[in-house]
Amino acid sequence: MRTDTRPRDGRSRPRWRLPGLLAAALAASAAVVLTVPSWTPGPPPQVATAASATAAGPAATPAPPTSAPAPAGAPVPAGPATATPAGPAVPGPSLPVVTGADGTPVARPATGALFDGPADAPGDHFCSGSVVESATGDLVVTAAHCVADGDGTPARTGMSFAPGYDDGTAPFGYWTVTAAAVPPCWLESGDPDSDVAFLTVSRPDGPPIQQVTGAYRIAFGTPGTDGDDTPVTAVGYNDGDDDATTVSGTAGTLDEDQWQLDQPGLDQGASGGPWLTGPDDSEILAVTGGYQQGGDSPDVSYGADLGPAAQAAYRSAGGTD
Repeated sequence: MRTDTRPRDGRSRPRWRLPGLLAAALAASAAVVLTVPSWTPGPPPQVATAASATAAGPAATPAPPTSAPAPAGAPVPAGPATATPAGPAVPGPSLPVVTGADGTPVARPATGALFDGPADAPGDHFCSGSVVESATGDLVVTAAHCVADGDGTPARTGMSFAPGYDDGTAPFGYWTVTAAAVPPCWLESGDPDSDVAFLTVSRPDGPPIQQVTGAYRIAFGTPGTDGDDTPVTAVGYNDGDDDATTVSGTAGTLDEDQWQLDQPGLDQGASGGPWLTGPDDSEILAVTGGYQQGGDSPDVSYGADLGPAAQAAYRSAGGTD
């Protein structure tokens, strides 16, 4: 275990960039719902369970998140084994194969980039996030410092999220952030041990995002202890990159409230990206943030433990566990 050398007199260079076009809302741990800009999508994406994809023949098999299954009796069109997302967003154990409108599999459809503008004019991406399981199917987890300054001011909303962002394109479109649930300890004082936020996202003419992309489970209550090393895959969108950066390694503990990953690659913009673990990388252990707001060097990254403060914010946003 690495000794906790955290400075007590300020922060180092964070893993995020202050966005230029953000709307202010809410003054507590959850943000106010804003008006959602209209957006005209292309053809809807397709979701198929791994079982149906196997039955149809060989297909690329990414390491995807969990998703709510389609209801019994949902029609399956001819051709590739895909089914239009339908039914309530109920967390489930299935691991879907998700394709874009052109039929190309999307490697990590539930991981995406946060953009500083609204859905109809997204601008530049500045942080990362992931869709997580919820009864409402509309939650994205990111770092609190991506949406709140930690100085008593409200969390920001109105930015947009592009799940599966790849090669400079958004295969599932842009979803507007309408609310943000942030632990009070971060809102009031920027406590690095509470550097996590849960965003509510929506698109006026589409189903809940979880039905489109699938969703990750959250490994709440997995605190680090001395010598407790956990294999993870960390994903994030570095500033200026058109694709996600993925690094794999063993997460150790900086202290009981912070995880540490000594693998190079994640830099500014990767804040809020998931540290995936569990079967098929289906669970989130942490998000890049916390100490030094994720790290002041691309050679090492940090993430706050998803403990009681994170769990309370998740529940306040509508999550159930």
